[in-house]
Amino acid sequence: MLYPDLKFPKPPKYRPFFYTNFVSTVDGKVAVKKKGYWPIGSRLDYQVLTELRAYADCLIHGGNLAREFGRQTRASLKKVQFKNLRQKLGKDPILPYFIVSNDPSVGEKFETAVKTLKEKCYKHVLVEGGPTLLGSFLRSNLIDEIFLTISPKIFGSKKNLSLTLAEGYLFPPKATKILKLLSVKQLGNELYLRYQVR
Repeated sequence: MLYPDLKFPKPPKYRPFFYTNFVSTVDGKVAVKKKGYWPIGSRLDYQVLTELRAYADCLIHGGNLAREFGRQTRASLKKVQFKNLRQKLGKDPILPYFIVSNDPSVGEKFETAVKTLKEKCYKHVLVEGGPTLLGSFLRSNLIDEIFLTISPKIFGSKKNLSLTLAEGYLFPPKATKILKLLSVKQLGNELYLRYQVR
């Protein structure tokens, strides 16, 4: 395991602790709207994704991500190895999986969603995106930590074909998200970064 003793800060009183996990190329692309570019990361990156899911009290996907990867996600959450890992970490073997919406304006409805998650006693919530949903979470100041794998690839760019980590909103200069680097791990040619969102 890359994070065998992963610890999170205590969640805020009024909401769960939200963290996210993405893989990006060196030039900042997390997805391309054409076939042949996925997966961006290695098998090890996928293992880290599984590991970070195992620490979560629930998993959130946006509508677009769920349409593309929902079936694979559900299958992976049912695997015996994954359930055993969760039990080893003191978690319920079943990871609740929520699909929020494919509506970019979902950020406006976060108050209700956050209240519901808190009422269900979920302390640590993994938001895997996609980029538009993550952009909404960041805009609402709801992401506490970011786990980011840097894959040794460069895709380049063409208008409306590639996506970055946070889509749908350009933060004004004074509202730019500032991150604090918590850890860096190198495995092969990939970098595994952990950031706190300030």
